[in-house]
Amino acid sequence: MSSSSASSGVIQNRGFPVKCWCGDDVTIFTSKSVDNPGRPFFRCETKRDPKTWTNKRDSHLFKWVEDAVYEEVEDVLPKFVIIANELNKAKSEANELNVMIHELKEEAMLSKQEICKWKVCLKICFLWLCLISIFILYMMLGKAKRNEFGVA
Repeated sequence: MSSSSASSGVIQNRGFPVKCWCGDDVTIFTSKSVDNPGRPFFRCETKRDPKTWTNKRDSHLFKWVEDAVYEEVEDVLPKFVIIANELNKAKSEANELNVMIHELKEEAMLSKQEICKWKVCLKICFLWLCLISIFILYMMLGKAKRNEFGVA
């Protein structure tokens, strides 16, 4: 996860270096100095020979590996915070959606119960309508038969 971009030609100072300021590749070397024995560092490949390392500011890259690691971690931490916030936001939204789903299921169950009640009510009304129709028909037929026989 290097902060330097070799493809765009822009070389930044942060993170793991890929290219030197001169454009050549960078390699990891191990220090053999008395002050920093065994300490790894990045150095331009054109400066492979330690005898030419007279000046750290010789316009070729020199960077301690732990500095590069620290910069990478520094650059990534804010991204982790953003990701953690987005994750918390997504969890919160998921919880809200689960609550809404639960509420909608309850509403659907209540609606089904209401529909069943209305079906029963409709059947009862239809039964009463049939009974009243039969009663009216019976009354009309009974009156018609009485009129046939001359009964007033």
